Formats: sequence, C-alpha cells, structure tokens
Amino acid sequence: MKLLLLLFASSLIQASDITLPPKGPFPITPKVFHHPEKVLFNTRPFNLDLFVDFDENEIESTSVFIKTDAVENYLEFPLKTVRARYRHSFNPLLTPAKTIEYFFVVILKDDSIYAAPLDKDGYII
Repeated sequence: MKLLLLLFASSLIQASDITLPPKGPFPITPKVFHHPEKVLFNTRPFNLDLFVDFDENEIESTSVFIKTDAVENYLEFPLKTVRARYRHSFNPLLTPAKTIEYFFVVILKDDSIYAAPLDKDGYII
C-alpha cells in the first residue's frame, strides 16, 4: 500500500505543470530592451513593454514572469505583439498587490535564451 501511494504521489509530481523561471547568467545584448513605465497610480492598469530586435521568424516565445507580494511563486504570461513591441497589461484591480517583481524572457528557435532586466554580470535584477 505504501509503494502504491508513493508511486501515485510521484506521478502527480511529474504530471504537474510547474513553470520555473530560467536562471542566469544570460547574454547581455541590446537586442532585448525594457524601459519600465512610471506607474503614477497603483489602482490603474499599466503596460509592461519589451522591445526585441530579432527577426520574428527567429523567436520561439516571449514571456514575462510576474511575482507580487500576494503570490508566492512567479507566474508566466506569454507576451502579445502590440505596435512593434511585446506587451503584458497588468491590472492591479484584478491582482491587488503592494509590490510587483517581474522579468522578461525571450527564447529563440536555436534554443538561446535572453532576459531583461539584467545586471552587469547577466543576472536578472
């Protein structure tokens, strides 16, 4: 009985869709750029924009990982293209928070990974 329970628990852990953010260091490049928007009111929606200077056919995926003081783990959101930039609209009315931490990840079809914002050593800030 213990073995069956252990096998069942093991299969649940393997089947769970846990998204772990990638770890650095990442290559530092001007091809992935983020300039944070000044948030004047923490009760209004705002955009998190990422500018990417890779050809569209090179890009496998773009995502933003967001963590707030109300959430224990980072949540991954795929980014949408809006006027030559990748964007995620964050609405604090739907996800109330006092603080927000986030970073962007770009994965190319050649399996290279880029992130922003980075410190001088290539680690996520």
